[in-house]
Amino acid sequence: MNYETTLTYSEPLIRQAVFAFWRRSVGVGFLVALLLIALGLAFYLARGEVSWVVGVLGTVFTFGVLFIVALYFVHYRNSLAKFRDMGSPYATFRADHSSFTISADSGTATLQWAVVKELWQTPNVWLLLYSKAHFSTLPVACLSPEMQSFILQRIQAAGGKIVG
Repeated sequence: MNYETTLTYSEPLIRQAVFAFWRRSVGVGFLVALLLIALGLAFYLARGEVSWVVGVLGTVFTFGVLFIVALYFVHYRNSLAKFRDMGSPYATFRADHSSFTISADSGTATLQWAVVKELWQTPNVWLLLYSKAHFSTLPVACLSPEMQSFILQRIQAAGGKIVG
């Protein structure tokens, strides 16, 4: 069976997709670790200690915060640039048994289902992850329930993981 739909993108949708990617990439564990480091730093500073431990905690905390902020803004900037390069906010998504194709004014890509390592589901967007840092965004509102089921089935059949 073949499916085809028109995908409609917008800047708010791109923000949602990047935030979903960022949130899941950073994870709760990293944020908990930063919180523990901040608490340790606050404890030492409240006691008036000024030692190499305070310096290390401050440095690790600062770099941790800079890392998660940079991760978001780098992906957001890149995603927004790709969105603007599309010209039109519309793309065509075609799916068949062995592959899927995404076509926009800026180009066309056909990929086998096996390249999708994971599908991250959120209420408004699905993220097709090809690696830890590369993904495509599918607006859920543009996918019929039948097409959603087909995509899930094809990804699982090709060995991909469904998360969400």
